[in-house]
Amino acid sequence: MVDVPGLAAEHLQTAPQDVAIRYSLAAGQSVRRGQGYSVRATAPADVHQAIINASADLMQSPAGRKARRIHTGRVTAAYDRVTAARTQP
Repeated sequence: MVDVPGLAAEHLQTAPQDVAIRYSLAAGQSVRRGQGYSVRATAPADVHQAIINASADLMQSPAGRKARRIHTGRVTAAYDRVTAARTQP
């Protein structure tokens, strides 16, 4: 489960992308974060990686770059936690 920034979620819900991305964002829960919001999406790591790749269009604005950077950091941290938990005896 990873929180997707609202800017990225809005962009990907309207863009013709992978069905798994749209489904995971539609099934997610909106969470208020400061001035904006995030969508708490429960999906496999490959879907979150697809979300990062599909949000490359957001790199044209400072807010888009920040949203993509935040989501990439959250996915990486979640992946590292899962990997560490699997390797511990």
